This record gives sequence, C-alpha cells and structure tokens, in this order.
Amino acid sequence: MIGNPNVMPRVPGKRVLIVDDNKSIRETVADYLTAKGYQVIQAADGIKGLDYGLSSPNDVIVLDVVMPGLDGVRLCQTLRDKGVTTPIIMLTERSGIADKEAGYNAGVDDYLAKPFSARELELRIEAIQRRSQSASKRPGEKMVRLGELEIDLTRHKVKVEGKDVSLTPIEFNILKLLASTPGRVYSRQELLNAVWDTAYEGYKRNIDPHLTRLRTKIEADPRRPKYILTVWGFGYKFNDAP
Repeated sequence: MIGNPNVMPRVPGKRVLIVDDNKSIRETVADYLTAKGYQVIQAADGIKGLDYGLSSPNDVIVLDVVMPGLDGVRLCQTLRDKGVTTPIIMLTERSGIADKEAGYNAGVDDYLAKPFSARELELRIEAIQRRSQSASKRPGEKMVRLGELEIDLTRHKVKVEGKDVSLTPIEFNILKLLASTPGRVYSRQELLNAVWDTAYEGYKRNIDPHLTRLRTKIEADPRRPKYILTVWGFGYKFNDAP
C-alpha cells in the first residue's frame, strides 16, 4: 500500500521514505520496518519519490537506482539541489565504482547492494542516523568562525557570508572534523573511519565526491579553495589561515 505522508503522526527518527518500482521489495521493507516501529512511506517511481521527498519530513530516504520517470541518481541530485539534507541510502545492482561515484557526486550517503536483507537495511538506517545526529549532540561544543565561514557545532548549522548553507549529514561531519583541527592533515582513510566508521581500503576514494560537493557549497571558487585544502598524495586539511 502506498503511504500517505499526511496520515500518521511522525515519530522522530522513525520516518523512512522508500522509492523503488519493485513492489515486492517495497512491501517487504515496509512490513519489516513497520514491525520495528518505523513509519514507512512508499513511492513506486522517481516522480512520486520527488514529491514525497520534498513534501514530507523524512528521517531517511531509500532510493533504487533504476526507476521509471526519474532514476535514483537524478532524484537524489534534485533533492540535494532543492536543499533536502535528509540522509539517503541508494539500493543498487550496479557494483562498479563509476556508478557509485555518480551517486556519491549526487549526494548519496550510503550504498546497499541488491539483493539485501531487511535487517541489513535497518542496520544501515540506524548507523546513518547515528552519524547524522552525533554532531548536534556532543556537549561543550559551540561556534567555529574561520574567515567568512561560521559553523554552529551544536545546532548543526553552517553559514557563509551570513547566509545559511544546506549540507548533508556526511558533508557536515566532514566539515566539522576538518574545521575542529585547522592545519591537521587527514588521509582519506582517516576521514572514512571518522565519518563512516569503516576501514575497508577499497572505498577510500569515495570521500572525494563528498569533498567536491562540500567545496561547491562553502567556497567562493571551488577550483581554488580557501577553506578545505588538498594535500597532494595524502588527503585534506582545513586551512589554518583562511
């Protein structure tokens, strides 16, 4: 059954939008997550997914890659372009790095390969929510101001020249880590370990698309960054004298 975003009261942290043209997958996931206390909204194509993604306060969005109307990558890109920062998990049968890079460039936070178990998806949802919420729940942290950039570490807010900037949870956590220790160089693997809590070497370059998108949002000229600097052959650092 297709969910109606206006029917049920929202339980914080428990609203999941799943967008997949495979009815069996949608209903299997919906039945499992509903039994675990989640409110699940379903969309059978990218167009409806875009509507629900923009109109309802989701906590996590789960997208298939191949769908009629609007594929998952384009849907993700559109949501991000319209300021939606909700964590996004992409379901895919495509395991190539080029396909994943396209998704990460569009703003995907995590990937889950088909076939998958509903329990694994639940674990991914829980993990991605922990990551997205951790930055705003650490006591004693406050505002970081570097040049024209302001980072509110407790309220999860970023401003450039006084204007609000919408970041995905991963983008914010990367920025927070780098900005908290200006001048310190982080390898790609260190950033991955901090943001994704994974040590799988094969994914170490997946950090790059997120850094690229982050730069487009906070840098006046992303090709000549002022804040997030590349240390060639090693990784990235936040400029300690912007």
